[in-house]
Amino acid sequence: MSIYAEKIILFDGDCSFCDRTVNFLFDHNTKRTLYFTSQQSVLGKALLEKNNLPTDLNTIYFYANGKVYQKADAFFSIAKELDGICTYFSYVQRIVPKKLADWCYDRIAKRRHLLLGKKDSCRLMTKEEQQYFLL
Repeated sequence: MSIYAEKIILFDGDCSFCDRTVNFLFDHNTKRTLYFTSQQSVLGKALLEKNNLPTDLNTIYFYANGKVYQKADAFFSIAKELDGICTYFSYVQRIVPKKLADWCYDRIAKRRHLLLGKKDSCRLMTKEEQQYFLL
């Protein structure tokens, strides 16, 4: 399989919290370096399988230049791609131990459906936006 996007975020496609997060990330990545696909999509499943990773809807994966980051590492790596003050979240990784960052990530991930439930609608995208959402 040929992956033409260098930086792909794999998320839970049925989660409202994840959907809002993806919308936030898209809106704050005006350089358009990020692409998105759900873990449940054909591409998402193929990327996970290619990298010997399980489908884990409590985990965000970030495929960047042939390497896969997960959980807090993914969050911090994605932050580097964002605009403005959001970029500074990437520096937190230098001062917060990985175990603590992943522990915090896991607490939020396990409660994400309680925060916003499951989604029942999707963002209506323009033609320009559609190219960044991979199937």
